[in-house]
Formats: sequence, structure tokens, C-alpha cells
Amino acid sequence: MIHAVYDVTNCAGVTAVGPEQIMIAMRETCRLLGNSARSELIEPFQPHGATCVLILAESHIIVSTWPEFALAHIDVFTCRADSDPDRAVRPILDLLGGDVALAGRVPRLALPAALAS
Repeated sequence: MIHAVYDVTNCAGVTAVGPEQIMIAMRETCRLLGNSARSELIEPFQPHGATCVLILAESHIIVSTWPEFALAHIDVFTCRADSDPDRAVRPILDLLGGDVALAGRVPRLALPAALAS
């Protein structure tokens, strides 16, 4: 399992893009991870900002934006240990612009073999 998180500051693009464009980039991240998208949700906030959720067969991708602070948080969680979230998250980062101020991995317990099948 891989759980990668990214805090992105100075997001010049976050005010220019809509949540639908973010979801398109999230679908590309899903594809690059080798995952399968199952469901999606876009929750826009007033006057601006959004949280976009892409449910995967293998877990999830979430992007939350705060345009007033040029800030975004990205959460990529996948059961596929053979994927590279740092490479796969590129479409989202390229769309938002900005600088990855913090990137990290959240340790997760692997499922016991008996439960994983």
C-alpha cells in the first residue's frame, strides 16, 4: 500500500482552473498509477475552492483547493505497491502550478494475505 500526500503552495493555476479540469487531471493520475476509477465527486465551495474525490478500485485520490491562499492538498492512496505516485501526480501538479512544499508517505499496515484475496 502507498499513501502519498502533497501540500502545494503558490498555486498560480488554482484560480484559473475549475474543479472539472482538476478531475480530468486526477483521472490521468489514476491511469498513470495503473488503477481503476470507480466513482467521482466534486464538491465546490462558495465563493471558491473545491474538494474533488476520485474513488478507485484500489482506494482514492483527493484534491482540495484554497484559491484565496493559492494552496492545494493532494492525497493519493493505492493498494498497488508497484506504482509511483510522485510521477503519477504530475498531471495534477502541472495543472495547479505551484511548489510542492511538503510531500510524504503515510505508513499504512498491509492487509494480511488471507484478507487481501
